[in-house]
Amino acid sequence: MFEFHGWATVHESTTEADAGNLDLIAKNIQNFVANLHWDSGLLKVYPANGAYHLSVGGLLNRKGTEAEEIIKLFQFIAQQAPGSYGLLYTRDDEDIEGFDNEFRVFILARGRIEHKKDAFLSPFVPIVEDE
Repeated sequence: MFEFHGWATVHESTTEADAGNLDLIAKNIQNFVANLHWDSGLLKVYPANGAYHLSVGGLLNRKGTEAEEIIKLFQFIAQQAPGSYGLLYTRDDEDIEGFDNEFRVFILARGRIEHKKDAFLSPFVPIVEDE
């Protein structure tokens, strides 16, 4: 099972949320999303109070192309709008790299994506579920 939950706020730069190109950047992000032809859960870019936001979430039977696409989407946002920030939590109970019992946290900030260890819901067993 592959589970993911995330959000991002799109800011053009670290000094200005909108330096005049935010609508174009949001359109580029929306085009990226539209080209995914993806319908496995929540994937939405929307305006709110003069800014653009991204929400993603879902639960899949198996980790598939959607998992890679979500990471690529966050990387695209980092490249297009380096002032953007957000979090993406993922959990793959079939992970073969040792992350099968924990959430992986990807942090979007300052034009980069960094992986951090989850301190809230991991290890999944026994914090969330019993053995």
